[in-house]
Amino acid sequence: MATLDGTGQAHPGSQDGVCQPRITTRGWSLNELVESSPNFRRVPRTHYSAPSLKASMSEHEIDGTPLIIYGWNRHPRWLKTFDINWLKTNGDQYPVVRNVHNWSDIKIPLSDFIDRIRASPVYASAEEQERLYGKDSECPAQWTEWLMDGGVIPDDVLFDGPNDFLKFLPRMAKVQTLMCYVGIGDTFTPFHKDLCASSGQNLMCYSENNGSSFWFMTKASDAPKVVSYFRQLGQEVDLETHVVTLDELRSAPFEVYIAEQCVGDLVLVPPRSCHQVVNNGGITIKTSWSRMSLDGLQIAIYYELPIYHRVCRPEIYKVKSNIYHAMCHHTTVMDQTEPGAELVTLAHELKKLLDLFDDILAQEYTAQHKSLPNVSQSGAAHYDNIHCDFCGADIFQSFFECDKCAFQSDGDSAFLPLGDGLVVCPSCYVEGRTCRCGEMQPVQHRVMDDLLQSRDSAARAIQRFECQNNIKYGYLSEHPE
Repeated sequence: MATLDGTGQAHPGSQDGVCQPRITTRGWSLNELVESSPNFRRVPRTHYSAPSLKASMSEHEIDGTPLIIYGWNRHPRWLKTFDINWLKTNGDQYPVVRNVHNWSDIKIPLSDFIDRIRASPVYASAEEQERLYGKDSECPAQWTEWLMDGGVIPDDVLFDGPNDFLKFLPRMAKVQTLMCYVGIGDTFTPFHKDLCASSGQNLMCYSENNGSSFWFMTKASDAPKVVSYFRQLGQEVDLETHVVTLDELRSAPFEVYIAEQCVGDLVLVPPRSCHQVVNNGGITIKTSWSRMSLDGLQIAIYYELPIYHRVCRPEIYKVKSNIYHAMCHHTTVMDQTEPGAELVTLAHELKKLLDLFDDILAQEYTAQHKSLPNVSQSGAAHYDNIHCDFCGADIFQSFFECDKCAFQSDGDSAFLPLGDGLVVCPSCYVEGRTCRCGEMQPVQHRVMDDLLQSRDSAARAIQRFECQNNIKYGYLSEHPE
């Protein structure tokens, strides 16, 4: 893989025959970077107290452009424990850290990790064999509580907030998105998109020795252009393995938004925005979380999940299940809500969810569903936790399974619960993927009639709301054909 120096020139690097990405921010400045190419733009910035904050956030959502809300470290309720010495005692004591020179992950004591990165030079050298980056660590409870209940960060961009549909997943299927990142200069995250068209939020909460982070980002609508360009480079953006160089970005057929994130900067990443982060200077600590908007769910179903299937990337966020549970929640709340603005919003969202769920049912339905075994009736302890063993897709309803070819330490598969065998999703199965014996059997996760009833309950809730419009909805449980 190519490596990058401060001028943006690529250099080969290897360690024991393994290609290693080397990148350094030596000599970088935001002004010079932005002015170095006509397709480079600054990421828009707005202060947290600006009267236009809500309008800027709305424009960011609609246009799919990145946005930075700055100044949080000057907020009167900024958390005093955003400090590396406090984290050293109260953080995840055995984080998994990555050596960015060979992409190997190791688990080490937190105090040892902090001492080692403090002793590291702020710029990578051609000779060094180790540069550690603490990624995806558990966020301390006190920091989580401040984010959730501190009344500082706007609810609209918080996890489990009003614009996060991930909160509708059942407790046993919840996805943890809040993470901490501890880095030193010249550690990085390769060019990538956030999972399943989710919206990303990244707050730099601490730095020392003028630590900062350079962000290179694209508009959401340019995702297809990025994919096409990466293929020209012999890369796949959804595999997250390419550290893009400045020269490659300068030659790109799309705009690149650049920012230098400092303490108190909250970076908002739109769904499908492709981005790369390179840490600069001294130690930085960031908290990052994802949320799933309704538009994000729609984008994931029609655009992202087909890509994940092609590149065999695990889905993680359980998109179809999320849509189903959000639809059920909205149906229940609509039945309990008095006429007003809130009901109008609920109905608008429920109609979108119903359209998405109808498409899901079209993919999952089989006329023979009554004769097929169901995981939910088998007594197995499964709850939205089955995935395709080939491509990693989340299994919502229909799949093929073989218990004979599943690994069994005692060689006895007679009592293997449904869903615990070798599982292949319908998309993989129709492409010819199967087990060794080739005798996979079709299985249903839930009772199909229950799904049809839930869908029809949503349709009735919408029709009650729109009865004055004389809109008629067909009910699948009455006419499944």
